[in-house]
Order: sequence, then structure tokens, then C-alpha cells
Amino acid sequence: MKRLISVVLFLLLCVSMSQAQLLIGGRASGMGGAGVAASNDIAAAYYNPAALMRSDVLLTEIKVGAGAGYTDLTQLSNSIANASTPAKFMLDNYANNLSFNGNLNGIVGINLRKIGVSVIPVLDTNVNKPANSFAGYVTAEGHYDGVLTLGTTFAVPYLPAALDVGVNLKSLSGVSGSITATTGIPVTTGTGNQDYGSGAGTGFDLGVLTSFDVPMVSKVAVGAALRNLSTSYTLKMTRRVATMDATAGTTTLGPETPLPDQTINLTSSTAIGAYTTIPGVGLGVAADLEMAGSQTNLHFGLEYPLIMGIVVLRAGLASGQNLALTTAGAEINLKIARVGLVTVMDAKNTGRTTTVADITIGL
Repeated sequence: MKRLISVVLFLLLCVSMSQAQLLIGGRASGMGGAGVAASNDIAAAYYNPAALMRSDVLLTEIKVGAGAGYTDLTQLSNSIANASTPAKFMLDNYANNLSFNGNLNGIVGINLRKIGVSVIPVLDTNVNKPANSFAGYVTAEGHYDGVLTLGTTFAVPYLPAALDVGVNLKSLSGVSGSITATTGIPVTTGTGNQDYGSGAGTGFDLGVLTSFDVPMVSKVAVGAALRNLSTSYTLKMTRRVATMDATAGTTTLGPETPLPDQTINLTSSTAIGAYTTIPGVGLGVAADLEMAGSQTNLHFGLEYPLIMGIVVLRAGLASGQNLALTTAGAEINLKIARVGLVTVMDAKNTGRTTTVADITIGL
């Protein structure tokens, strides 16, 4: 047992940590992103693969979820849709003043007897361009993670509960598109380098989870997750000089010029979490300590069931040096189907709107 604890602590200390976690799935998102020990469905593929071993699904579970953080939803979706042709997006919006950023993420997955298969997209965009000018930039990039989640449960001597261990094997597909343009003469024309690339890579995550009784409280689940271990993808980049003419409504592209391959390393992060239910009250409490680079983020949340668990209300906080989120959500539990909706308020960016929604069907 001491050897096992030593190994886990060693891994926690040695991992390079920098990326703050996303908000994936209605339950953890509603509780401020505290999902390491609280996850109980295929969303565990993101927060802690070992938590999938605690799923109460007997046969099959299917989840579809999406989250979006944006300052302009319409332009966010348009810019991502034109990630491979950012010059066209800039031309189509020549007359518009654009200054926005945002991201899209989510999960589509199936849990078959505690074996998970899921796809987790992560897409970001950043646009800045004055009206009636091409002097600006458009960037859109991201990756789609295909995840196979496997795990098992060990009976460990002297441990009052079983130890769940899980691993994510990930296949990544990355995309990137950008243009930085300058206004020409006449000002209705512009020129810029349109860079675009796509590629693939691999990675994995590790997780552990166990639980024990605490006098006067309840059973407490405690877990740890090591995310994005040796995770990277390599983009095959291409450049084409784009000439845009707002009067003619045309974009002319020069010949393709290969650029050096670009390797994107997703730096690893570590999170430790706990979850418990207060007896007699039914209030669930979750907390995660997330170490990201030189920063430490705290995710804390509550959930409270109503009407015999048909309705669950959730609220949470996520705080850190560059993080100040307040989350509130609700879930409707109809036995074989659960529908969740979460809204996120960002004190660091009050003009940003973030919504997370998902539906889960399980047998």
C-alpha cells in the first residue's frame, strides 16, 4: 500500500503542468469544473478515466454535450467554419468591425460496460479587424481527441475500499488556419499570408479513484488525474498569399508554399479531487485542486437533488490567478435520460457568455 501511494505521489510531482481544464459535461461544469471524483458518466473520459469505473450504468450510456464561450456567437461559428479559408471570412466581413474571441468544446461518447469511446473537440478562435479595412487578423485552431477509456478495479490490502485505475488512449486530429492582412491601395483591397495546416498525434491520461468512510460525514471519494501525458500533434503547414478585393468580392490565392511542420505539445496538468454527500441533507460537495504550470486553480461545487432526484440543482466556483468563474446549472433526471444545462459567468471577461448543455441516455 505504501508503495502504491508513493508511486501516485511521484507521478503527481513529476508531471509538467500548465493547461487549465475545460468545462465538459453538465454535472462537473455545474459544480465549477470539479469532476475528478464527482464524474459518474462518460464525461470521466475528460476529468478522470478511473471515475468511469464508478458509473452506475448497467449496459450502455450515450452522451452528447457541447459548450461554447464567446463574445459573439454568430461570428464565432462563422470563423471556425472558415478555419481553412480565413481570407474568405475576412472578405465576407470587410464592412464589419470584428473584435471577438471564443471557443467551442464538448463530448460525444458511449460507455459500454465501463469501456468508453468518445470524441472531445476543442476549438478556439480570435479575430480583430476594423470596419471597411483588411488590416487585421483571423486565427482559428484546435484539435479533436478520439478517446478510448479503459480501466479496472483492484482490491488493495489495508485499503477500506477498492482502488479504481483508468487510462485514456488518445488519437488527436489538429487543425489550424490564420491570416494577418494589410490594407492595400485602394483601401478596398488587402493582402496577407493565409496559413493552414492539419495533422495528427497521440497521447494518454491516467487516473485513480478510491473512497472511504468518514465518521459523522459520509463516504468520501478521492481521486487524482494526470492529463495530456506525452500528448502532441504535428501540423503539415501550407502558406498561400491571399489578395482580397471588397469591390469585386473576390479572393485570389497564390501558389501553395510548404512551411515547416508545426508540432503542438499539449502540456500536462494534474488535478486532485474529492466528492462526498452530506447525510440527512443529500447535499453533494465536490472540490478539485488543479495544478497548471506555475498556477494553482481551485474548483468547488455543490449539488442538491429535489423531487426525489428528478431535478438536481448545481452551483460552483473556479478560481485562480487568471481564473474567476461562477457556474449555475440544473439537470432533469428521467431515469433513462438526463438533460443538463449550465451557465457560466466570467469575472475576468464580463462580456463573455458561456453555456454548457448535454443529454445522456443510459440503460
